[in-house]
Amino acid sequence: MYQIQPKIGLVTLVSPYEVGADKSENLQSQAIEALSSSGLKVLSTGRLVDSDEEALRVGGELLGQGPDAICLLYATYADDTFATTVVELADVPIIVWGTHQFDSGSIPGAQQVSAVLSEMGRYYKMVFGDIDDVRVIREIAMTARVVAARKRLREARVGVIGYQRIRGQTQAAFDEIELRERLGSRVVGVSMHLFRTLMAEIDDAEAREAWRDVSRGVKSISVDDMQIMDAVKAYLAMKKIVKDNKLDAIAVEDWYEIIGVPNLGLSLLNEEGVPAGCEADVHVTLILYLLALLTGKPALHGELLGILEEDDALLVGHYGAGAPGLAASREQVRFETDRVSKKGVSVVYQVRPGPVTIGSLTGRRGSYRMLIASGESFPAEEVYHGGVVANVRFKVNHREVLRKAKGMSHHWGLGLGDVSAELIDFCEMTGIESVAV
Repeated sequence: MYQIQPKIGLVTLVSPYEVGADKSENLQSQAIEALSSSGLKVLSTGRLVDSDEEALRVGGELLGQGPDAICLLYATYADDTFATTVVELADVPIIVWGTHQFDSGSIPGAQQVSAVLSEMGRYYKMVFGDIDDVRVIREIAMTARVVAARKRLREARVGVIGYQRIRGQTQAAFDEIELRERLGSRVVGVSMHLFRTLMAEIDDAEAREAWRDVSRGVKSISVDDMQIMDAVKAYLAMKKIVKDNKLDAIAVEDWYEIIGVPNLGLSLLNEEGVPAGCEADVHVTLILYLLALLTGKPALHGELLGILEEDDALLVGHYGAGAPGLAASREQVRFETDRVSKKGVSVVYQVRPGPVTIGSLTGRRGSYRMLIASGESFPAEEVYHGGVVANVRFKVNHREVLRKAKGMSHHWGLGLGDVSAELIDFCEMTGIESVAV
């Protein structure tokens, strides 16, 4: 599923010659408690690092516990080699923490090591504030979540059913080697022939039993038996492909030939914890995965459909392949056939009101960039029929969002909650240009 608990290794650095050295153990204990209360799993040896030799021992022990990131807490000013010795052992992102204990020299120590880390070419995040500063704890927790999500993406196997992109959408073409190098994700090709074969092998009785579970609680259903059978068999075939290939996410080349048929399956897979994108768009599928990991909820494969001038908002939506859980309630979900092909079962609703974040990944070798914008989804007249729609009022005028979207893909991922700062952090970690609104 989408829930993650980041593991952060805490290394407390201290010099016995500095003011505050005698309080370092207490400071470390307070830090462990504060970080743990923010939802992080804190890894610590319990020992202070006060020499290069101790740094080797502590770093080695922490590395064996598999941390997602290392937090270097400067209890006092300390030799920068204490920190770099740990860093050289662990190839994970670094968070450098300086406190406001002025006499201890904590901030100078943190600032000094930042220069060395920059020269080493290592990614690191600087935070400043005392142990009881809620803002600092939140920032560390946020960065740790991003690191953990990035790690999941680096391990991800993304299936593509059909061709690598649909006809007429050149922007969705991807460089498989670059994706592997930049994000770590592996693309797994699955033939359309296999997909259709698996659908044909599913008997009607199995499909009807699955439909009873799928349709439970949905009040409005306007599809016939043939549309139901196609949709449910596509869903079950996709589930088998995910299981057999050990996939973490999947994209389907649905437009034009089988448009509408996979909609229900895409919707349900997103709901079940497998990000699933339309139109063979691997980039947006990875965005769906990233947003879901950061929010703990399914994300929507949408696109910019229109402008709501009077509301200073944009209409973001797509055909009915969004997770039902994005609706305000199950009662508001409708099952209809695809509005164009009249095939399959589409899941139709408005996205629930509340904070949302848009993310859109575009580019290939050397040109990757991500559009990032947060705002508020609100109820509005449904001007897009037969699919999922979100009316989004952004934190800036919608014209500014359109200006920043120049040169970006028309496919946008939409996640519940404001995780724009996390997306910016992710871009910095991965060397992707962030185009933040």
